[in-house]
Amino acid sequence: MKTIIVIICGVIFLSGCSFGGFQPPKPYYRWRLHNAVNLYPPSQKDSFHEYLTRREKDMRACDIDPVVGESIVAEANLCLEQKGWYLEGGPVCENELMWDQEVCIAWRKKHSHPDAKPWGTK
Repeated sequence: MKTIIVIICGVIFLSGCSFGGFQPPKPYYRWRLHNAVNLYPPSQKDSFHEYLTRREKDMRACDIDPVVGESIVAEANLCLEQKGWYLEGGPVCENELMWDQEVCIAWRKKHSHPDAKPWGTK
C-alpha cells in the first residue's frame, strides 16, 4: 500500500514539474513614452522617479489607474496617446479589443491606413 501511495505521489510530482505551472497572461498594454530617453536620461539623477511621476500624472489625467496601467475605455487610451505615450503593438484603435468601438472606427477612418489589420497577443 505504501509503495502505491509513493508511486502516485511521485507521478503527480513529476507531472507537475513538467507542466511548468500556471503563467499569468502577457500584459496587453505596455505604455512607452515616445522620447523617454531624451527627456529622462538614465545617467541623470532622479530621472526614473520623474518618469514614473509623469506616467502617473498622465494616466490619472486620462482616468487610467497607473497601477493597472490599462483601460478598456477607448477614449482614455486615446487621451494617453495624445500625451505622447504609445503601445508596443501599435495604435490603440488598431488593437483587436478596441477594433469595434465607435470611437475607434471614427479614429481609424481619419488616421489609419485603409488596409489596417487588428493586432493582439496571439
